[in-house]
Amino acid sequence: MPRSRRTAAKLGHEEWPVTRARPRSFFRAPLVNDLTQLKADVAFLGVPYDQGTLQRPGARYGPNAIRDVERVYDYLDAWQEKEAQGYFDIDAAATLLQGVTMADCGDVTILPADVERNFDKITRAVRQLLDRRAFPVIVGGDHSITFPVVRAFDGHGPLDVVHLDAHQDFTHSLQGVQFHHGCPIRRVRELPFVGHITSLGIRWARKDVYEDALRLGVHTITREQFAEKGAIQVAEELPTAERLYISLDIDVLDPACAPGTGAPAPGGLTYLEVRDFFRALAKRSHVVGMDVVEVAPVYDSAQVTAYTAAKLIIDLLSAVFPPK
Repeated sequence: MPRSRRTAAKLGHEEWPVTRARPRSFFRAPLVNDLTQLKADVAFLGVPYDQGTLQRPGARYGPNAIRDVERVYDYLDAWQEKEAQGYFDIDAAATLLQGVTMADCGDVTILPADVERNFDKITRAVRQLLDRRAFPVIVGGDHSITFPVVRAFDGHGPLDVVHLDAHQDFTHSLQGVQFHHGCPIRRVRELPFVGHITSLGIRWARKDVYEDALRLGVHTITREQFAEKGAIQVAEELPTAERLYISLDIDVLDPACAPGTGAPAPGGLTYLEVRDFFRALAKRSHVVGMDVVEVAPVYDSAQVTAYTAAKLIIDLLSAVFPPK
């Protein structure tokens, strides 16, 4: 046996391979190209779409930016190619996500300049994930994709929505256009099976849009109100939901920890505030899906935004699938 291998064996360590080839996937989860064959607790789906962007484009590159993040969580063991046994969380003094199976279902193929067909494709893809009883994690893409994603939940029972954002995204239309990233929550409000909607972290709104949201029953929690109450109290004051969907626009975070986004707004939430809110919310309500949108790596620095978004996905999944 070569000396290096004898040394590794003596120390009780596996020798690292000389080469290693990996497909790009969310958290190194196995790839599933045929959704009819999906068998996983969690299904990741990329939506590289930013045709609804009003300001700086680039969110179409968000899915692959998050796929490229290293060491937030590895579904597959780094060297032995076995299914991971979760990860040890030092604060919880417990192993999280143990036994939770995951799959990367690739990206929805986007057609240039055809909004309605793209939205129909998004809805059909998410419906397939739900039909396979997987927890969908949808990674955008700009925030306009939230409407076709939520639309896919029709037929699965009433649904409440929690929306984290710097902006209300409740504009009815812009010069007659009703499908852009400033209006997805307005479109979601129009879905008959959607019940209570909460928008939180808001720090920019037009007066008429704010009044429309109030009139149509959207509960708004501003950034300052969130800070005054704290993440846990805010979660505890929300109505308990039998089925809850979470939409996370990454610009709800302060640009100091999430600069890579198309419409940054100073004074946002911190990573720890959102993480603690997710943990408290998952204890009270049955979370059935989430999206993460508006990660735009062309404006990111040192992958800070992609890392933060990836970590928040894992934080929410760890809360939705707690240790048994």
